[in-house]
Amino acid sequence: MQDPNPLPWGTQDRFQAHFIVRKDLSENDEGFVTETKLTTKGHFGSKKLVGVQWVGGSIADILNNDTDLTNMILKQSFKDAHIRIDPTKNGVRIYGDWKNNNEFGISKDLFAIYDKIASHIKKL
Repeated sequence: MQDPNPLPWGTQDRFQAHFIVRKDLSENDEGFVTETKLTTKGHFGSKKLVGVQWVGGSIADILNNDTDLTNMILKQSFKDAHIRIDPTKNGVRIYGDWKNNNEFGISKDLFAIYDKIASHIKKL
């Protein structure tokens, strides 16, 4: 049976990888809501990252103090460097921007960044 109310734009080829860190959260799960605020230089194809700052909950201070993590993120593209952290029902998820099917994938460097963030989350 065909959908009686089809969406006008059809299916979209957008994907987003979520990394879930299992963690028992207390009532203060807003401390895990954070994302990167990126400072760039240049425009369009020549855009280069020059600074990364985590803004949001209490975990942002811990991530801002990790210089190795900051240096790892600065080596990424603008799209890969935009990272968000949100609490879920059973843990905390780490994810980036939406990508189309041609650019979707996780490099070893990006996986190492997510793994380092996950280690900080586990320590709390």
